Amino acid sequence: MFQNKKILFSVLISLVILFVGILILRPNKDKNQKDFESLLSEGKVAESKELPNLPEDYADHKLMEYSIEEIARILQEKYGKNIDNPAAQIAMIEELMKDLPKLYPNDWVKVLNQILGYAFPNKALELLRMSESLYNYNRFREANMSKVGLMSDEARRDMMWKERYRLFGEKADQIWAMEKKMTVIGDSLKRIKESPAGNLDAKLSQYSQTLKEQFGKDYPRLMENKRQQLTEGFMVSVQKDLKVLSYGERKSALREIRQTMGMDQAALNRWDTLEEEREKAWQNQQKYAEKRNQLSTKKGGMTAEDEKALDAMRKQLFGEEAEIIKNELAKT
Repeated sequence: MFQNKKILFSVLISLVILFVGILILRPNKDKNQKDFESLLSEGKVAESKELPNLPEDYADHKLMEYSIEEIARILQEKYGKNIDNPAAQIAMIEELMKDLPKLYPNDWVKVLNQILGYAFPNKALELLRMSESLYNYNRFREANMSKVGLMSDEARRDMMWKERYRLFGEKADQIWAMEKKMTVIGDSLKRIKESPAGNLDAKLSQYSQTLKEQFGKDYPRLMENKRQQLTEGFMVSVQKDLKVLSYGERKSALREIRQTMGMDQAALNRWDTLEEEREKAWQNQQKYAEKRNQLSTKKGGMTAEDEKALDAMRKQLFGEEAEIIKNELAKT
């Protein structure tokens, strides 16, 4: 009996110590968090007012060069059509939070609330809550920056998404929709890279299908804007496959990849020409290296006649770059 009481007492003491420890270690709220909480608890937004005309050249100037009323009017113009979209809301809030703290270090949250009230009075509270969540999310990222660097990709993603859902709920999926798509594509490329060499056609088909599934109706626009980057991403992942091919096979495979990724005939022809130039340059380098190695390792070393022959070969293979190559080799 006495023993049980002793164990229970020890457990209670441990729980008290743990609780006190959590209270001590828990990060304190800063002034900005308190300002957000105060404004949201009061539910007060800036009264709507008639805004000035849209500055004609606003696109040529920084947002913060204008008055608060003008900023509100510009935000209406830039984000008004998509203001119900959480991703657009975050983009607008990020733009404001980038510079407001520098201009109004002591009360930028109140100024932010004022601008949101002027620009979108019917959504001001919703936007202020979103601003608070974004501020807390940025704080979380800064606090965990060193920790994140030591984590695996999967663990890092899990931690970030857990925090996003905690702060933004289901809206997190819309806010980071592009990141989710690119993560799926990145995982697909990783699997391709880690797979055994061979079956390049199947890998290309798999990659192309992943892009179409992720972007759906936006696929054509994506390819129009990011075709080169997405093509290069695949080529990097299949280097193992390309290296085992002959020059002719590799050239044909590269053309097939570019064609599947939607490059037009003119672009394909330009890449064919570039591949031929690269192959010629590589072969020239090989020829020159073999000859130089042959002469420099022969018994008795390289003679003056050998040097002269090597100079002639270098000029023939590399033209104007021959002298540069000679100087670089002299340093080695």
